[in-house]
Amino acid sequence: MAPIWSLREFLVRKREALSAFRSRLRDQPPSPVTLRATVTVAAGTGLRPVRVRDHTVISDSGPALGGYDLGPNAPELLLAAMASCIAHSALAIAADRDLAIDDLQVEVSGQIDYRGALAVSADAPVAPISLHYTIKYRGEATDAEMTALQADLERLCPVLLAVLQPQPLSGQVQRLEA
Repeated sequence: MAPIWSLREFLVRKREALSAFRSRLRDQPPSPVTLRATVTVAAGTGLRPVRVRDHTVISDSGPALGGYDLGPNAPELLLAAMASCIAHSALAIAADRDLAIDDLQVEVSGQIDYRGALAVSADAPVAPISLHYTIKYRGEATDAEMTALQADLERLCPVLLAVLQPQPLSGQVQRLEA
């Protein structure tokens, strides 16, 4: 099925939406939006359905970790969130600048050493390493425009910045009542 709009047409609509949203934000007191993701582990399978607003994404592990490989694992979801956020931020910047882009693709890659996460080796890193993103585009936007877009993206992409400039995270454990 062919898309209803070309990417260029979408960017025009996005620019209009961003402008209207920014106007609403300027007219109200500062109020951060609460974000929430919830997982209730499925008994017997260990599947981890992740609920975000009215959406569900299934997270699972491969058989080597006792899973069924029915969905991406958590480190893969981190890369997916980064790819999605980089793409969205790039689109917002491109829309603001009226850049002529006909196609946009983002790939994020990294490595994980399960020896660290599974406490097999104290010398192995636990977190994903060697993170890298690539933005591929087609259109009339110049190399200079895309370099400027990348620079702004690296200061405006929330998920990318959460990884580059980690925030404090508090946690707790609570007993569920039967």
